[in-house]
Amino acid sequence: MTPEQTCFPAAAQAGQLYRKIGKHKPETVWVLTSREPERMNAQQWLQAQRDYWGIEAGLHQSLDASALEDLCRVRTRNAVWLLGMFRRLAISVFKEWKWRDPKRKWTTMTDFYTAMGIESHRPGVLLVTARRPSLERRAS
Repeated sequence: MTPEQTCFPAAAQAGQLYRKIGKHKPETVWVLTSREPERMNAQQWLQAQRDYWGIEAGLHQSLDASALEDLCRVRTRNAVWLLGMFRRLAISVFKEWKWRDPKRKWTTMTDFYTAMGIESHRPGVLLVTARRPSLERRAS
């Protein structure tokens, strides 16, 4: 296959990828790369695809499912950037909160928001700003 046939002038390789994600019906997709075969063989290419989907399944799925990022209708560039940063910060704090207590293994972002709301988000602020972060209550 030539770059002209793919309509991507920088394409050096094209390939077919057969995949099945979860319970979904198997699908065939075409992938293109500008790297020559000497710089990226089939195994490296497959690993790059897996790495991409690892990121998609990890952070982006959290942003879509928990933070409802895909439903956001904000279109101003700075506002989109700021909301994205706050969503990523919330997910990072949530993952830290969840990791600190093994009993929270199956908790969700909704559980986290509820826990943070009990004390007007004080535990989350302490976690982010403290030198030695802990969400455990301290004797005052």
